[in-house]
Amino acid sequence: MDFAFDESQTAVRELARGLFSKLHLATNLDLPAVWRELGRANLLGVGLPVAVGGSDSGFVALCCLLEQAGEVASPLPLLPALVFAGLPLAHTGAAPATLAALCQGERVLCASYGTRGEPALRARREGENWVVSGSETCVEGAPLADLLLLAARSEAGPRVLFLVDRSTSGLTIEPQSVASGHSLGRIQLQDVRLSGAALVGDPGQADALIDWTLERAYVAQCAYELGLGARALAMTARFAGERQQFGRPIGTFQAVAQRVADAHIAVETMRLTLWRAAWLVEQGVDARREIAVARTIATQAGHEVVCAAQHIHGSMGFDRDYPLYRYFLASKQNELLLGGHNFHLARLGKLLSCD
Repeated sequence: MDFAFDESQTAVRELARGLFSKLHLATNLDLPAVWRELGRANLLGVGLPVAVGGSDSGFVALCCLLEQAGEVASPLPLLPALVFAGLPLAHTGAAPATLAALCQGERVLCASYGTRGEPALRARREGENWVVSGSETCVEGAPLADLLLLAARSEAGPRVLFLVDRSTSGLTIEPQSVASGHSLGRIQLQDVRLSGAALVGDPGQADALIDWTLERAYVAQCAYELGLGARALAMTARFAGERQQFGRPIGTFQAVAQRVADAHIAVETMRLTLWRAAWLVEQGVDARREIAVARTIATQAGHEVVCAAQHIHGSMGFDRDYPLYRYFLASKQNELLLGGHNFHLARLGKLLSCD
């Protein structure tokens, strides 16, 4: 395994870093305007094929983009649009016009697979059509999305996937207020009638497609968490070197120095396990165990890093004029999305015991 980034991946990281840098201290962002700017910079198509306007730079490059988004605690719905929705649509060859609009920044997508992949939505077949009902909460990107990729449990048992326009009759989207500032919403479907054309992939293969997508989403979450942790650590190390107590920097006190050192080890552990998992995914090999390791570590190490950052900063960590609090809140939200530490630790144990 080569840990060095190639020319394309390096270009994505540098371009994303430049565009995201102005978001670091920004508040009240015009998210649609920033989204269009990312489209003009060809960053929204990093993980998508050339045929739909993407750059086909690969999964590692997509993780590079998400890592840089984490560096600024970006509230943009990159994970739901590019990973949860974009990757499965591209994998199945579905909705090429929608993906082309996504790449250009003209459309925002989101997706809901339910709690840890178990959807609350229910679908029944009526001839060539489907009727979908139910609700999902805390769907990231829903208030901004033009189209939603929704998983539902069919009457026959398997899951099915639908691509639904937000203007569809019977679909309502209610914005939800969360501390992290991310755009989340509650979606409600009341006997929504969908034609067979709304299906993504064959109904008999949707279970495999959802699992395929979730594995990649787990890695993408680790990339975002790495960015959050790395920037929170850098801010904390700088603060510990500048903050004076008893006539010297607090970073010279043993307890503070050890806490920062532990946080550094946690960030480097996240970095190692993330890029190993991302590289294996890009190679097309079975990386479920490595993904479970990376996600287990990210949920625990990410928590440890942002907590250490808050503790060392003291009251400064809660000052809304100082950006650290956004990293803590974004990290906690990312930690619990699609399962926390115990869920992934149990999943890893199951994978090991089945070998």
